[in-house]
Amino acid sequence: MHATIDYRKEIALGTREVVVRTRIMEVGRSSVRFAHDVGDGAAEVSAVLVAWDPRTRRSREISAEERDALLAERVVTP
Repeated sequence: MHATIDYRKEIALGTREVVVRTRIMEVGRSSVRFAHDVGDGAAEVSAVLVAWDPRTRRSREISAEERDALLAERVVTP
């Protein structure tokens, strides 16, 4: 996994709820790249998650079924 966070503005101490919006940006051979908007622009997060095989403990290819499910959720933005 790899993640980067760009903090844009403060979320005040005592804030009881923060909305995080997540988009699937790219589905690769063995990874998925996500973009997250935290607290209406308080932070922008990018994360790459890698599919892995728990038996071999190595990355694995994303199956066609998994790819179809991920792409069905993908929202294309300009």
